[in-house]
Amino acid sequence: MITDEKQLKTQLNQLISDPDFLQLQEIFEKESLFQLLGFGHRETMHSAFISWLISPTSSLNLGTFPLKRFLYFISEENISNMKTCLHLDLIESGALDLESMEVATEVTATAVDPETEMKLNARFDLYITNPLVRIIVENKVLSRENKDQTETYTKILDNLDDTYLYELKVFLSPDKTVKPKCPEFIQVDYQGFYDFVIVPCLNHPKLSMENKHLLQQYIHNLRMVYKGVNKPMAKVNDELCIAIYNKYKDVLDEIFDAVKNETPEKRKVKTSTTERATKLTWEEIYSRLNEEEKVLEGSVDQQTVRAEIDLTNGHILFQGKEYSSLSSSAVAAINSVKGEGSQDRYNGYQFWSLVYPNGEKKKLIDVRAEMELTIAQEEEV
Repeated sequence: MITDEKQLKTQLNQLISDPDFLQLQEIFEKESLFQLLGFGHRETMHSAFISWLISPTSSLNLGTFPLKRFLYFISEENISNMKTCLHLDLIESGALDLESMEVATEVTATAVDPETEMKLNARFDLYITNPLVRIIVENKVLSRENKDQTETYTKILDNLDDTYLYELKVFLSPDKTVKPKCPEFIQVDYQGFYDFVIVPCLNHPKLSMENKHLLQQYIHNLRMVYKGVNKPMAKVNDELCIAIYNKYKDVLDEIFDAVKNETPEKRKVKTSTTERATKLTWEEIYSRLNEEEKVLEGSVDQQTVRAEIDLTNGHILFQGKEYSSLSSSAVAAINSVKGEGSQDRYNGYQFWSLVYPNGEKKKLIDVRAEMELTIAQEEEV
C-alpha cells in the first residue's frame, strides 16, 4: 500500500521506466502492417494469412508443424467441444500424409440439390486437401453466416464425387457467440487459433527473423477491436499486462482510484448496475446474438405477433416484409392488429421480446441492458 506522495512518485517512475511497460506502450502506439495497408479485418486477408501459415510448402519453412497444430486445435480444443476422428497420435504419426496437403483460398464449387433440383453454389474461404483429408473453413470476421450458408456447403460437399477418409468442416470467427447453422461444422475462434497455432509457431526455433516479424505484425493486428463488438479478435497481451499489474499493483490501483475517484470495491458495485452513459447500437446488439436468439414476440390488444431477426443485417422480418429498424417493425406489427389508421407508436426495444427455445422471453431493452453490463464488466477486468 502506498502511504505518501514520495513513495507514489518513486513507483510511478519505476513503472514508466520498466522495459515491459515500455514494450506494451509501443505495442499500443503503432499500427500493424496490415492496418497500414487497409487489410486489418478483411476476411480474405485473414484467410490468405492462415493459408500461408499452415501450408507445408509455404515460405514460413516450418513444414507440417503449423498444420499439425491447426489439426490438433480444431479436433481437440475447439469451443464447440466436437470430437473428431483425428487425434494427436494420428496427427503426429505420419499416416495422414500431411506433407502433400494443399491449402487454397476462395475455392468455388457447385452441385444440384437432389431434393429441390436447384443449383447450389459455394465459395470456400479455405480449402485444404490431400488424397486422404479434406478440410473446408468458413471464416467470419465482420459478418455472420449468410442464410443457410453452412447447410448449403454441406449439401455441396455431400454431392461432390470426391471421397476422403477424413473430412472436417470448420467455422472460424473471433466471436464465440456466432455459431454455424449446420451442426456438422466445428466451431473455433481466433483466440484459440492464436493460443494453439500462432504462439507455438512464433516460439519455434527454426522460425526466421523475417517470418517472426510477419507473425508479430499479424498478432498485433489481432489485438485490434473489430466492428460491432468492443473486443479484440484475440487477447494477445494478457501475460504482459498481468506481469506489469502484479509488479506495480499498488501504484496502478492508486491511479484507478484517482481517475474514477473511488475505491476498487466501489468500482465493482458501479458495474453491477444496468446504467451506462451510452447505449449499445442495434448493430452491436444483433451482432452478439446467435441462431437461437432471433425470434421476436410482441403483444397488441392481447394478441401475440411474431417476427424474426435477420442476423446477417439486423433487419426484422414480419409477415413476409423486411423492416430496417425495430421501431418500424413494431409499428407494422401494431398496425397489423389495429389497422393502418392506428396512430400508436412504440419503442421497438420496449415492444419486442426475444423468445428462446425453452420458451423464456426477455424484452429487448433488458437484453440491451445485460449486454451493456457484460461489456462494462469486461472493460473493468
